[in-house]
Amino acid sequence: MKINFQNLNNLLQMLHGEQLLTNDELQFALSVAKNNFPFASQLTIADSIHYHIHVHNIGMLPQQLFFDKEGKIVNKQEGYIKYSFPGAVNLIFSHIEVAQKEQTKNNSDHAYLDHIGIDIRSEDKKAYIIFQQIPFLAAQNDYYFKRQGDGVDVVKCCHMQVKEKYWVYAGKNINYEFAFGPLVIHENGFGVDLRPANPFNKPAIEESESCCAQTKSKAKIFIN
Repeated sequence: MKINFQNLNNLLQMLHGEQLLTNDELQFALSVAKNNFPFASQLTIADSIHYHIHVHNIGMLPQQLFFDKEGKIVNKQEGYIKYSFPGAVNLIFSHIEVAQKEQTKNNSDHAYLDHIGIDIRSEDKKAYIIFQQIPFLAAQNDYYFKRQGDGVDVVKCCHMQVKEKYWVYAGKNINYEFAFGPLVIHENGFGVDLRPANPFNKPAIEESESCCAQTKSKAKIFIN
């Protein structure tokens, strides 16, 4: 595994101390290191992990603190900045739109964790098979998921592109991004493939009345 969990823990604790992660977000962010993490096999082959945090203004970030933690700026555009840290951990901050509109309690004036990204850069068959296990694992855990790209048409977002992605939604405001394929950075272009809205943040669709009055609506796991 390329990801150093000790470095990961230290960086997440730093973000929490700077009020860039809430207590609940910190626990969610740390959960990837637990033995029961559903996507441990994908994390094992990942080249890096990233945490994408919405902030009110990237100009107000504690940049010197990031530099003191050996962070390096690897991509910076208007309203968007990405830091790379030792241990294959990346932190992304933005105040631009990166997700489709959804019902959420998040306030755009406050920092919040938009998603956790697991970056699989290898293109070999074994890695691709592990990547394609994500829908099955999501279904086992009653998570929603959404696919972007098909390996032919690439996915473009945040000045970069990859071959394809799965988005997995484990609950309200709990979003995982799984990216497959090499990362290509576009200096002068912004992608159109935003994070699909989290279905848990949408109103539940009530079933119409029928003779079976006690039947309750249930989330549909498989999303095309």
